[in-house]
Amino acid sequence: MPHFTESLDALRREAPARFLETDQFAEMLSTYHKLKPLAESKPKSFSKQCAEYDFTRIYPLMDAFLAEHDLSAPDKLAALAGESAPETVAFASALIDIYADSVAKLTRETEYDTVGNSPATYFICGVWANMKRGREFHPASNGITVTYSQPDAYGNQSISYKNKDYEMTLIFEAVDKYTKNLSWTAHRLLIYTLMCGNRDGWRGNAADFNIADYMAWSGLASRDAAYRQLKKDVQSITNLKLTAESYKKYFESFYITHLATEANIKKYTGEVHIAFAENVRLFLTQYYQLIPDWMGQLSENAYRLAYYLYYRARKAPLDEDGNFLVRVEDIIQYIGLPTKEEVKNRNYDEAIIRPFNKAVEEIESIANGSIHMSFDYDNINSFLAGKMTVGIDETMQDYAHKLERTRMAKQLESGKKRRRKAEPPAEAET
Repeated sequence: MPHFTESLDALRREAPARFLETDQFAEMLSTYHKLKPLAESKPKSFSKQCAEYDFTRIYPLMDAFLAEHDLSAPDKLAALAGESAPETVAFASALIDIYADSVAKLTRETEYDTVGNSPATYFICGVWANMKRGREFHPASNGITVTYSQPDAYGNQSISYKNKDYEMTLIFEAVDKYTKNLSWTAHRLLIYTLMCGNRDGWRGNAADFNIADYMAWSGLASRDAAYRQLKKDVQSITNLKLTAESYKKYFESFYITHLATEANIKKYTGEVHIAFAENVRLFLTQYYQLIPDWMGQLSENAYRLAYYLYYRARKAPLDEDGNFLVRVEDIIQYIGLPTKEEVKNRNYDEAIIRPFNKAVEEIESIANGSIHMSFDYDNINSFLAGKMTVGIDETMQDYAHKLERTRMAKQLESGKKRRRKAEPPAEAET
């Protein structure tokens, strides 16, 4: 099923029944089947879990609709979505409204923005950070294979990324020249672009914003300097090519295309327009993620550190106090600080520890308590071997807990299906 990254308003206006084909509806359906047995047998537990899953408004709608319609298979969902009968449209529209409310609650009166993100976006930004060091980027996650080709006779280089769900290849033409012109602010611009596109519903698969708004988000003071930097960063985004093949239909596979297919910056009006091929846009925005609205104002190391931690926070296992652990060495590689082996004259404090600590302090000085970090070390070896404890605020904790409950519900439902399939027919039991 496609993950729902389109504008809620656009989907409701143009084809609301398509909501039945999204991952969000699949999650709702899974939760419904988990709660259904409790509705009559354990009403108190049912009410408690409805509240816990934020399902009080959704359950009666789904119960009534499923009493009249078979939603047991993807082809039946697709048929209902395609027919778009009035009762299906009314049902889907009501769910979209409820889902819109739940998303809005995450960001209303908080210091968070909602951005479409994905492991692919995360990987691209990690590659960018390490290109300036002249080194390869290999994510710490298990089950991921990354292969760098040697530059060919024309200086072109490809980077292959493969996990259990899909394979992606990044293609850099004239990689040395590309690296020379690359700035860390390309990462900042890409995330801001995905955030603006998500906010406005990806009309025409494009993001539109004004330089003045970008300056406010990123803390830039000079319009001329912002314009020059935008031009440079847009080139880094549009000059990168990629291809992707999906193994599990998370998205439509696509052949070589540019990361962004079109970009226009009007110097005098300040209008910025960045467009993507639809398959690429869906590939980059596979799920929602919360990012703090102060993140754009950070300097390079602090920005990359914040992005890394909030990416990890989305699905990290939290303790009862809302803390999770990350390896310091993994952070250092992702944000592009030198490794121990790359430091000359053993000046580890100046090259690694001090910039790392400065980034932590910069984040905590602007975060207003929404995130805190702690780690202990005696020397460079214990520093690199250590783990950072990261604490997140209640908004992020609630978001992470909802994701975890959904994941567990899916696993439980999947386990039940496997057990039912493995059971022999009753007449065979003698």
